[in-house]
Amino acid sequence: MVSSDFQTVVVGFLCHFNLAKNYENGTWIEIEGTITKGNYYGDMPIIEIEKINTIDKPNDEYVYPPDNSFVTTSTVF
Repeated sequence: MVSSDFQTVVVGFLCHFNLAKNYENGTWIEIEGTITKGNYYGDMPIIEIEKINTIDKPNDEYVYPPDNSFVTTSTVF
Protein backbone atom coordinates (compact mmCIF):
# COMPACT_ATOMS: atom_id res chain seq x y z
CA MET A 1 0.00 0.00 0.00
CA VAL A 2 1.31 3.43 -0.93
CA SER A 3 0.60 6.30 1.44
CA SER A 4 -1.02 9.41 0.04
CA ASP A 5 1.53 11.37 2.10
CA PHE A 6 4.23 10.64 -0.49
CA GLN A 7 4.79 12.99 -3.39
CA THR A 8 5.66 11.55 -6.78
CA VAL A 9 9.26 12.30 -7.69
CA VAL A 10 11.18 11.01 -10.70
CA VAL A 11 14.46 9.44 -9.63
CA GLY A 12 17.02 8.47 -12.20
CA PHE A 13 20.29 9.07 -13.97
CA LEU A 14 20.97 10.17 -17.50
CA CYS A 15 22.49 7.18 -19.29
CA HIS A 16 24.16 6.64 -22.64
CA PHE A 17 23.85 3.38 -24.56
CA ASN A 18 24.10 3.11 -28.36
CA LEU A 19 21.50 0.31 -28.55
CA ALA A 20 18.89 1.88 -26.24
CA LYS A 21 16.40 2.01 -29.13
CA ASN A 22 16.26 -1.81 -28.97
CA TYR A 23 14.36 -1.60 -25.65
CA GLU A 24 10.67 -0.69 -25.53
CA ASN A 25 9.42 1.97 -23.11
CA GLY A 26 8.54 0.41 -19.77
CA THR A 27 11.15 -2.35 -20.04
CA TRP A 28 12.85 -3.06 -16.72
CA ILE A 29 16.63 -3.32 -16.99
CA GLU A 30 19.67 -3.74 -14.79
CA ILE A 31 22.81 -1.90 -15.86
CA GLU A 32 26.50 -1.66 -15.08
CA GLY A 33 28.59 1.22 -16.30
CA THR A 34 30.95 4.06 -15.62
CA ILE A 35 29.86 7.45 -14.31
CA THR A 36 31.36 10.21 -16.45
CA LYS A 37 31.08 13.98 -16.48
CA GLY A 38 28.64 15.01 -19.18
CA ASN A 39 26.85 18.11 -20.31
CA TYR A 40 23.07 18.32 -20.35
CA TYR A 41 21.91 21.84 -19.54
CA GLY A 42 25.17 22.15 -17.60
CA ASP A 43 27.59 19.69 -16.04
CA MET A 44 26.01 16.50 -14.75
CA PRO A 45 26.91 12.84 -14.24
CA ILE A 46 26.07 10.44 -17.08
CA ILE A 47 26.28 6.66 -16.82
CA GLU A 48 28.04 5.13 -19.83
CA ILE A 49 26.33 1.73 -19.92
CA GLU A 50 28.74 -1.17 -20.38
CA LYS A 51 26.45 -4.10 -19.48
CA ILE A 52 22.66 -4.29 -19.67
CA ASN A 53 20.20 -7.07 -18.82
CA THR A 54 16.41 -7.19 -19.10
CA ILE A 55 14.83 -8.07 -15.74
CA ASP A 56 11.33 -8.76 -14.42
CA LYS A 57 9.36 -5.87 -12.95
CA PRO A 58 10.04 -5.81 -9.19
CA ASN A 59 7.22 -6.50 -6.74
CA ASP A 60 7.64 -2.98 -5.37
CA GLU A 61 8.69 -0.50 -8.03
CA TYR A 62 8.80 2.61 -5.85
CA VAL A 63 11.71 4.42 -4.21
CA TYR A 64 10.77 5.57 -0.73
CA PRO A 65 12.13 8.52 1.25
CA PRO A 66 14.72 7.54 3.83
CA ASP A 67 13.65 6.73 7.37
CA ASN A 68 15.33 7.85 10.60
CA SER A 69 18.18 5.34 10.13
CA PHE A 70 19.42 7.22 7.02
CA VAL A 71 22.99 8.51 7.41
CA THR A 72 23.92 11.48 5.23
CA THR A 73 27.21 10.95 3.38
CA SER A 74 27.40 14.35 1.70
CA THR A 75 25.97 17.80 2.11
CA VAL A 76 24.58 20.11 -0.55
CA PHE A 77 25.70 23.68 -0.01
